[in-house]
Amino acid sequence: MKAAIALPLPSIGRPASSHAGMIALAITVLIWASFFLSLRAGAKAQLPAAELALIRFGPAGLCFLPTLIHSWHRIITVPKRYLLGMIATGGLPYFLIACMGMRHAPVSDGSTLIPGTIPLFVALIGTLFYKQHTPRHLYVALGLISAGAAIILLFNHGQGDLLHGYGLFLLGSLMWANFTLCLRLSGLKPAEGGAVIAISSLLVLLVWFVAGHPPTQLGNMPLSALAFHTLVQGIGVGLLATLTYAYAITKLGAPKSAAAGALTPVLASLLAVIIFDETPGLPSLLGMVVIVIGVILASRPNTAHVTTKQ
Repeated sequence: MKAAIALPLPSIGRPASSHAGMIALAITVLIWASFFLSLRAGAKAQLPAAELALIRFGPAGLCFLPTLIHSWHRIITVPKRYLLGMIATGGLPYFLIACMGMRHAPVSDGSTLIPGTIPLFVALIGTLFYKQHTPRHLYVALGLISAGAAIILLFNHGQGDLLHGYGLFLLGSLMWANFTLCLRLSGLKPAEGGAVIAISSLLVLLVWFVAGHPPTQLGNMPLSALAFHTLVQGIGVGLLATLTYAYAITKLGAPKSAAAGALTPVLASLLAVIIFDETPGLPSLLGMVVIVIGVILASRPNTAHVTTKQ
């Protein structure tokens, strides 16, 4: 999943709208929604998270290898604080946390809480650890995001082990927010950041498998399920969404693209009703609406980014 689905982004001029841009954005949102569906399907099938991660990072790691080789000298000059932050809180660690969360809570809540609260955590982490200042006109958007998350947590917490899943979702959002800040401050291009997390994640997985935990269930999966996860995780999330989202930004502009990304939990929830028969309760729906409004407000051009003091 890319953090751009919930992150306010700077405006890039005033690009003309186009049908091709809308198609690219629609594909991007569909992939982002499918990411959560894939995690939920893996959890329901009791597929080990590490094996699903292999599908996610295997193709991406191989495809990003030329980028890593080409940009190696540039990457190793990045301050270790940012580089380690990217590896420790993005890629595989984030993916495993999201997988575990999906074992305890439905798609509607995961697809809302993880991407929806990223702008809030970006602002908090930036202020506390990176000496950044959040513009005052962003406070309303962040307040709405906080209120939406509180509605979901407070009014759903008594049902089973949902609270456990919610805690993992918020931890995953916190991790991806830190990854986003580290990537931004590192000065690396998106493809270079993608190469760092994809290849480092793949290497860790290979060490884990060689150390005595070989994948045991991938070979026994139905071909249709394996094809679905490979299409969504390995090709869609790992490669295609990066390209389609970047293309949508060039055609439609960053604010409009980021705001449209707020539709991800809506689409994911609708698909989860069809595929998993998971109907969101009223607190989840209300929290989703409030968070989506907050994300859209955060994506407006005048609230487009968190500025740096220094």
